[in-house]
Amino acid sequence: MMFVLITLLVLILLLAAGSYNALQKLAQDVREKASNAQVAISKKLALINQLIDVVKNYQEGEQLVQLKVSQDTSATDLASSYQQSGTVLATVQGIAEKFPNLKANEQYHRLVDSIQHCEQNIQESREKYNHAVKEYNTKRLRIPTVFMARAMGFPEAPYLQFDVSGMNEITSLQDFKTDDGERLQQLFTGAGNKIAGLATQAGKAGKELVDKVKESQKDSAPPKNSAGDG
Repeated sequence: MMFVLITLLVLILLLAAGSYNALQKLAQDVREKASNAQVAISKKLALINQLIDVVKNYQEGEQLVQLKVSQDTSATDLASSYQQSGTVLATVQGIAEKFPNLKANEQYHRLVDSIQHCEQNIQESREKYNHAVKEYNTKRLRIPTVFMARAMGFPEAPYLQFDVSGMNEITSLQDFKTDDGERLQQLFTGAGNKIAGLATQAGKAGKELVDKVKESQKDSAPPKNSAGDG
């Protein structure tokens, strides 16, 4: 019975290790694709700020606020700036309609084209990110991984969606954090201790069984004849 339990624990450990390695690889791909999407969004914000500088040369009285491009890749800061970018860009383009010289400015057109190209990159990055999320979540829900994923520190990854107004839900990306290996180490340590404990119990049980057999043999052995018996 002890041998069966030890074998079962070893099998569970092997399955856990395999699932952990597979999920860790897919989770890393999700994080990489999320980073690419964030870089594309930051580039768009930087281009809009350059466009604001061009517009200010034509309209000094217009109150245009520079968008913050954070060096921090946290989704919260990026979402806040991205949500402002649509409004600011519409305002800038509205000003350009009032100033024919601005609308004809070569730098203005170059920046607008670059911003449109960034939008395409953002959409492509979003699609690649969502594909990586699908691969990760699908693996996470497969048996036997589904029974161990959360215990090993692998939550469900969120999809990145854009609504019709151009706003996004990139804030959800900040919630995707996976384990760095600590939980797997704890699992192996706990299982190792369990196996050691079972092995010790098995050893004690075996020794007790041997002792009982020896005692039984002693009790059942016929008495030896004395030397004087004829």
